Amino acid sequence: MQNLKKYVLLVLMAVFVSSLAIAPANAQSGLVANIPFNFVVGKTAMKAGSYRVQSQGGFVAVSGEGQTSYVLLLPGGDAADRNGQPYLVFTRYGSESFLNKVVFSTNSTYDLPQTSRQKELASHKTSGEQLAVLVGPVR
Repeated sequence: MQNLKKYVLLVLMAVFVSSLAIAPANAQSGLVANIPFNFVVGKTAMKAGSYRVQSQGGFVAVSGEGQTSYVLLLPGGDAADRNGQPYLVFTRYGSESFLNKVVFSTNSTYDLPQTSRQKELASHKTSGEQLAVLVGPVR
């Protein structure tokens, strides 16, 4: 019975993620970001470069350099107003940077859950350096 529940849950997750992948690119809010450093989204390592960031059905999709990473979005807390401009917030521990927050607007702010690697690094350091990268809308 337990194996059947796991199988059904796995199938439902696969269908859900597949539906996100085939959703039209302009279905939700979208941004373009030029990120000048390597970073991690969820469990996916991304190289410095230009990325498209979109919210799709409770997930954030970060696409670029031939790869896409989907990460669960959580309702965000306070966001600094940067003249109404959307931005991304990264936390850097040493040489590793993690995408932590996506701010589409002051009313549309989302946090990304910390990965096990990020929690491990945070436990060894008092705090990480916060970096904000301004982004522009998808054209």
